[in-house]
Amino acid sequence: MTYRKAMKSCALALGTAVLATAAMAQDGPIKVGVILPMSGGGAYVGEGIYAGVDLAVKQVNEAGGVLGRPLQVLLRDEQLRPDVSTAAMRELITLEGVQHFIGPATSATSLANSQIAREEKVVNISPSAKTEALTAGDNLHDYIFQLAPTTDVDGVRTVEVLRGMGTESICFTGFDYAYTHDWFAAIRANMGDITEAGEFLVPMNATDFSATITQLLSSDCDTIVGTQYGGSFIAFVKQATPFGLFESKKVLWGSNTGDHAVAAALGAELPGGLWASAADVWYYEGEDSHAAYQQALAAHQGRKETDMWPITGYNAVKFLTAAIEAAGTTEPTAVAAALDGLTIQTPLGEITIDPETNRANSPEFYGRFEPQEGSDVARMTDLRLVR
Repeated sequence: MTYRKAMKSCALALGTAVLATAAMAQDGPIKVGVILPMSGGGAYVGEGIYAGVDLAVKQVNEAGGVLGRPLQVLLRDEQLRPDVSTAAMRELITLEGVQHFIGPATSATSLANSQIAREEKVVNISPSAKTEALTAGDNLHDYIFQLAPTTDVDGVRTVEVLRGMGTESICFTGFDYAYTHDWFAAIRANMGDITEAGEFLVPMNATDFSATITQLLSSDCDTIVGTQYGGSFIAFVKQATPFGLFESKKVLWGSNTGDHAVAAALGAELPGGLWASAADVWYYEGEDSHAAYQQALAAHQGRKETDMWPITGYNAVKFLTAAIEAAGTTEPTAVAAALDGLTIQTPLGEITIDPETNRANSPEFYGRFEPQEGSDVARMTDLRLVR
């Protein structure tokens, strides 16, 4: 047992023995701060994650709550801005007494909020941020937990896909932020004899990609690897298609672009053959638990064709509630210690948080978008669930 793990075990024992009585004496709901992008270009991500949070909270409360207390979600809009997300977190801690947080959604805002979690000693579960920096080096602390596969893991998986695509030379493009830098670095570290022909980054939330498209078309690469997401990715596709970009280059996109919501938004405009990844796809048929989850989510959202983001919020709530139950208290130091090494059953099988890295071994889908007969919405084919 390492020193860090031993100290956390002591914290769990102390929290359970000393604080459980006080926790059981409390009444009223357990407040959970949820900080997500609910407006602007990232709104569809935030709305999706929140749908999963809402479903899980509904299930938990209908089953009697946690330690006999219901969960109460306090939702705040981060607007994809670190200053806004950190202000929201401080407000919830100071004015509402919140000790447990889910979110923010992106790498930049998650890095900022994690430091507040460290200072204030409150639990912070990141459902979707992928940057390795969130839980690496000096950024790793006892209160931050990362559920999404990190960029170093994605880098290895991505290069395997690129080799299968026959890639010889790459052009990189994407938002100029932590996830992009970390993922591209991980690809470079693993790509061997695949060469790089250029990198063309754009500011966060950019919507005009004319200059970038010109640079990509004139670059000597056979494959484009990109990270723009949400509305910005949709804008990129619509602007690039008339210039034949997707006919002249192979394309692999990160940022969970395999999400069905992206395919639905683009319809027939989504380029066939585009490779992507996703945390979840509604049409996966490999797990009974996934079918049950999708049935519940479809009923909750009122539509069969759900997107991928809800599963990230859903799993975050399940981890938090399991840790509170294991700790026997809502005291955040004890809950954080209980999260270390915790394994839960999810719609895609068991997931465990590594007690040394505070990272979960969440699986991810990879596939290639192709048109579907009788539908305007493409689906990922050659679907692989990678663990």
